[in-house]
Amino acid sequence: MTMTHELGSTGLMVSPVGLGTVEIGLAYDIEDASLPSETEAETILKSAIELGITYIDTARGYGLAEERIGKSGIAKQDGVVIGTKCGQFLEQGEDPHGRQLAERIHDEVTTSLKLLQTDSLQLVQLHGGSKEQIERGELVSVMQGLKEDGLVQHVGIAVRGEEAAQAALDNGFFETVQLAHSILDQRMAPAVLSNASAHNIGVINRSVLLKGALTPKRSALPDDLAPLVAAADAAEAIATAAGLDLPTLALRFVFSNPAVTTALIGTIKPHHLESALAAAAAGPLPDDIISELQKIGLTDPKQVDPSNWPTT
Repeated sequence: MTMTHELGSTGLMVSPVGLGTVEIGLAYDIEDASLPSETEAETILKSAIELGITYIDTARGYGLAEERIGKSGIAKQDGVVIGTKCGQFLEQGEDPHGRQLAERIHDEVTTSLKLLQTDSLQLVQLHGGSKEQIERGELVSVMQGLKEDGLVQHVGIAVRGEEAAQAALDNGFFETVQLAHSILDQRMAPAVLSNASAHNIGVINRSVLLKGALTPKRSALPDDLAPLVAAADAAEAIATAAGLDLPTLALRFVFSNPAVTTALIGTIKPHHLESALAAAAAGPLPDDIISELQKIGLTDPKQVDPSNWPTT
């Protein structure tokens, strides 16, 4: 049985490995970008639960993901936590105000309720938001209203970059923060992760394998990402010296930070989840290996943020 722990102060109990579902809703893979079948989606969702994974992460912006989760029936199982997201237009640079903002978020939340086949969403994360948008207060007011109406139980935020993350943590309203942290992208450590831990805010760690850059799939990345590939190659050399494969090293690097509550694995293959759970069970990496890995992290958003990667 996989051990669970509380997601910040929400009372929600989650496994150290969570399933990210963008790959079951969109054609997302860097090597073979095709939409999985209904059967493949149902298989990975049910396999995750059977393996003891209790946190499933999705979003209104993940195509068919919410619908497929709802159809699978896993959201109705005891102990399963579904976290979704609303307001992806924030991440895409839009900045609606007042009634328009409230109506757009409300419409997305009610759509998520319908697709996930539930009366109340356990966790809803804002899908983006700049420092200025967070500090303006409208987003908080809208989400607080949804909580008061019983449509949402807990509210978090998914951010890009340190500035927005720190603004969200300092705000005091958000119960969870979802961020990217990996061997290749260590920008959130130590300031943001330590701040989240100090305030008992649950950390949902995405991009552990950086969309496949920390797997053999990096061979398919364009030449513009040569620095990223070189850093991944350096990490693989460290993994080999330690007697580990690179994905296991990447996972254990993330699990070595006590601020991380759950780390997301996006996949449609159950054996990837089995490997991730084994990495979690293996515990933190030795300090000397962590020190080596800390030297190869990149800070250029054009390299470490997939939203900035060139289209091929």
